[in-house]
Amino acid sequence: MGMTGILVSAARYRPADDASFSSTPGTLRPWLCLVFLLAVLGGAAQPATAQQDGDQVPRIDEAEAIFRQALDAFDAQDYGMAFRRFRIVYEAYPLHRKTTAAILMAGKALYRDGDAVRAAELLTEFVRAYPTSGYQDEARRTLELAERKLRGDQEAARVLRLGIALPLNPDEAPLTQALFNGIRLAVEAHNRTEDRAVQMIFRDTRNSQIGARQAVSTLTGTAGVDVILGPLYSNEAEAAAGAAESAGVVLVAPLATDEGVARGRRYVFQANPTIVSRGVLMARLAVEDLGARAVGVAAERGNSISERMAEGFQEEALRLGADVAFFELLPSSRDWGQLSERVGPEALRAIDALYLPVSGRNAGRSIEAALNSLDRANVSPRVLGNSEWDGLASKRLASAFGVVYTEDFFVDEADAAVEAFDRDYRRLAGQAPGRLAYVGYDVARFLLAQLTRADGASLPEALRRAEPYQGLGTRIDFRQSNANEAIFFLRFRNDEAVLYR
Repeated sequence: MGMTGILVSAARYRPADDASFSSTPGTLRPWLCLVFLLAVLGGAAQPATAQQDGDQVPRIDEAEAIFRQALDAFDAQDYGMAFRRFRIVYEAYPLHRKTTAAILMAGKALYRDGDAVRAAELLTEFVRAYPTSGYQDEARRTLELAERKLRGDQEAARVLRLGIALPLNPDEAPLTQALFNGIRLAVEAHNRTEDRAVQMIFRDTRNSQIGARQAVSTLTGTAGVDVILGPLYSNEAEAAAGAAESAGVVLVAPLATDEGVARGRRYVFQANPTIVSRGVLMARLAVEDLGARAVGVAAERGNSISERMAEGFQEEALRLGADVAFFELLPSSRDWGQLSERVGPEALRAIDALYLPVSGRNAGRSIEAALNSLDRANVSPRVLGNSEWDGLASKRLASAFGVVYTEDFFVDEADAAVEAFDRDYRRLAGQAPGRLAYVGYDVARFLLAQLTRADGASLPEALRRAEPYQGLGTRIDFRQSNANEAIFFLRFRNDEAVLYR
């Protein structure tokens, strides 16, 4: 039986329809190459002559039986088993009637099994080694499909997948929309200038911890994202963080301030400074920049935000060698107006700086009460505050005390880049950008810049090695921690708040 007969005996295979590439091919046994050498030495016109002449190609019953087993596995769509059985047929025996059919079918099985790299390499060798085989057309067709899939996979591998996990319920939808619009503008800016395009994939967290975990699990699973931005709040972010950490996919929470979100995790980052770190950063400014050697702290008992900032400040000031002269916990927000009486004028005169982390619904009123209390006592320590001091009504009194405060968001309206973003955002959303729009844009720009320089496995290290980032309204620095330790410092001067550092 010649090659035509062999082709008919292999007619049970199905046409290929898909391709994907991955590992190294099985190799043809050395005796296949030896066919060419023997043909030359023996004076044959070409190596395929023997294959085409059934009388010169032996039949090996054991190989025929294995070939039938391989066809059965192929028909059952067990392509891994089919390939292994076909490989035995062409590797374990000398040249015989099923050799070339087995090589072709092994290539098709590899292709169907999703291993288009090995399929392409095996079929390429087949096309080269058997130029007159009756299987040439079918081998070339399958090879073309495999190579096409390879090109598609290579192109897909160049696309970066940015997962976005945010809530869509009515209460949070406006916040999500603003943040998403900023992210979208960052992605568009990236795609205009970078070779590796970014694709956004969105999942709804449903404003719940369960929904956040499920959204992240879907993004890291079937969606196959490279990195995730979201969720909105600390409780959702902490729930989502576990899923991201388990999957080994970087998650950057844009707004979360609770220390537990990123603590102890390799793949989870917080772009918003934590509550404690705000106090820590203010202590560094007080001691290292303002030269304060003796400091005082007052906070509101039972107000966790006020307490945690105060504790962070105290711990860092002591670490830096400053003297914490007093740590006053006020019983309630009403007691800010009695600050100087509770601490005592002498204690206030003995310090260089006084940290007042005020927080809560009536923060503005409490701040004014505290400043008035200090003014009545005729004391003048440098007063230090937090973001609640922004927009203070008593700017004159704040200027008199030289108040410096931390702020995680600041936009220079005169910056040309800010003006350009404002125009782009208005064109997209029909309104001026707010804080969340800037945050979405800045965090996404920083993240994508690092992602293009690192594969998924090294992205955490790339984020931790990145130089401090100055965005349009946000600063980011992960060099010391997975929680951002970059912040703005503003001060009151001449009855207005201006950027200090």
